[in-house]
Amino acid sequence: MDINYILRLLTLTLLVIWRIYWFVHTKEAAIKKPKTNNDPRIIEKIYSLLAAAYVLINLLGFVIFSFNNLPIQIFGFILVILGFFEGVSARKILDANWTESFEYQIKEKHELITKGIYKYVRHPIYGGILIMVNGALILAGNYTVILYFLIMFLVIESYARREEKLLTKHFGMKYVEYMKSTKKFIPFVY
Repeated sequence: MDINYILRLLTLTLLVIWRIYWFVHTKEAAIKKPKTNNDPRIIEKIYSLLAAAYVLINLLGFVIFSFNNLPIQIFGFILVILGFFEGVSARKILDANWTESFEYQIKEKHELITKGIYKYVRHPIYGGILIMVNGALILAGNYTVILYFLIMFLVIESYARREEKLLTKHFGMKYVEYMKSTKKFIPFVY
């Protein structure tokens, strides 16, 4: 069996596990801490679905600008694993405080989480997604990963800024001090 095929299959499996984990824990979080505002931004939800579809299409082998370089593709798989664990560990620590980015809200009894990976980075789920998804495109052997990364980075940067305004408004100086002591997306990097 071809190593490229195996890596794509493993990546697809991790992405499915990611979605199942998110689905199950979204329901639990809503029960533990009810949402205060359920007015989702539909355009952001559509963007997320289109972005996920693009990655899925590439992993299935429908690559427009392809390259074949096994060491680079293995590096992409390593990024998938790192992003997966960064995002899932962050989601687990947030527990019921988590909401979808397109819902943009503070939940009832919302807490500022600063332990675990949140000791080092403020938005590890965004960072994990950025690393994982672009790793998947590298694994798929697609040169469009460069453009995709730039677009995705700009989008999550805008989400993070918006959330930071909301969190600063809610937690005040406590959040401002937290921002000074942590990176934004990737521990020790940015």
